[in-house]
Amino acid sequence: MRKAIGLTLIVAGLAVGVAWSNRSFAHPFAPVIALVLFLVGASMFGQVSRLAAEISKLEGKTVRVKVWGTDLGDGGFELKSVSGIGPGLHVYLRPLPEGKVRHLKIAQPRGAVVGATGAEVVGAKYIQLDGKRITKPEIAAEQPLPKAFLMGIDER
Repeated sequence: MRKAIGLTLIVAGLAVGVAWSNRSFAHPFAPVIALVLFLVGASMFGQVSRLAAEISKLEGKTVRVKVWGTDLGDGGFELKSVSGIGPGLHVYLRPLPEGKVRHLKIAQPRGAVVGATGAEVVGAKYIQLDGKRITKPEIAAEQPLPKAFLMGIDER
């Protein structure tokens, strides 16, 4: 289903671009519309999109989250949704018991493993929470850097 939507968006983007270049569609924002449609469609074929689809199986579950080896919050979170847009994995978490949804962005995730009870991302270019970058910890050269992102179902 995801690939069909992606292909449809790519074709629509190409059609808008061709129509604009032939002057059949003279809207001033036609090139921008064509580019956005094409890029969003293309992002549905990427590795991050597949990773988001795997993690989305945990939506609605109570999870605990670690970023760079540090707990993200004192309590658990409800995993609201996950999406892959371009090279970024976007995870939406609601703090329990009744918090406001928070946006966690994992840029260019590497070495991801997803199972029935959680997900792990070994590395990432950077991670942001609500638009603010979470800094990687300073670690001695002989010690390995902690996992970029760990999320597991909280059974409490």
